[in-house]
Amino acid sequence: MTNHKEENRLLSLYSMGILDTKYEERFDRLTRIATKLFDVPIALVSLIDRDRQWFKSCYGLKIKETDRSDSFCTIAVDLSEPLIVPDASLDPRFKENKVVKNDPYIRFYAGHPVRLPDGEIAGTICIIDTEPRVLTRDDFLLLKDLAEIVEDEFRIINEATTDPLTGICNRRSFALMTDESLRKAKKKKKTFCVLIIDLDNFKPINDNFGHSEGNEVLCNFADMLEDLSSSKSVVARLGGDEFGVLLPESTYKEAEEFLHKLRAGITSYNLNSQKKYNIDFSAGIIEYDEKIHTECSAIMQDADERMYEIKKGKR
Repeated sequence: MTNHKEENRLLSLYSMGILDTKYEERFDRLTRIATKLFDVPIALVSLIDRDRQWFKSCYGLKIKETDRSDSFCTIAVDLSEPLIVPDASLDPRFKENKVVKNDPYIRFYAGHPVRLPDGEIAGTICIIDTEPRVLTRDDFLLLKDLAEIVEDEFRIINEATTDPLTGICNRRSFALMTDESLRKAKKKKKTFCVLIIDLDNFKPINDNFGHSEGNEVLCNFADMLEDLSSSKSVVARLGGDEFGVLLPESTYKEAEEFLHKLRAGITSYNLNSQKKYNIDFSAGIIEYDEKIHTECSAIMQDADERMYEIKKGKR
């Protein structure tokens, strides 16, 4: 699946920064409870990536991920609704699936979608048995309750990855997304760009017009960055008056075009805002170089240094 809706779902999932992280007790507790509640040998909190199903919690299996093509959970995600399979060996959608014909010999499956704070579906919480069975209405409601608890945990995680003032990503989330782009660039031999953007003369705005005015500037600037960004791009407030933009699968020239549009937008804003000050910025662009950028921190540092070189040149 490569449609626009799926790309938005994946972007939301990646921005949470929970893929390929360690098991956590808050999720493991839920899968343990699920196996006891429903008397099943297997329970999972499953996240559906582009080509794989990755388990944030996995009780009863000794694997971390499977191909998405083998996943029952991907059907629930694609349909945006719970999926109940009483006997997979009799279901034409699954009877030839290798996890049905081979270990772990899945027969019964029940999965409930779990949504991220923005409403996109991350995956499911599911229960699995090696014997056919029927899910009662009471059991279904219990599974729904567990799904809502997973979603509560996602909200807590999201608060740790979102800038509370502007509502865009924070530094932690941006670093996670940059790291994900780096991993993909290495694997697929593709490029991407990181922009570090710092507002010029922001302190005098705070000093002369107050912090509420300064906060308005930060929020307006964040809105402009988001308006210019594609669905694949990531915009973040890194701290203070510093912002970051991640442009996946983009060249240096395309990053320059982004800055040109941003500059035009800022000029228009300054002409029409009727403020007693103008907004301006300095920006550093770095295109991924596989020979230099082996870690996320390296490309972010290079972009930051480039930005400060440009800022110093204005003084």
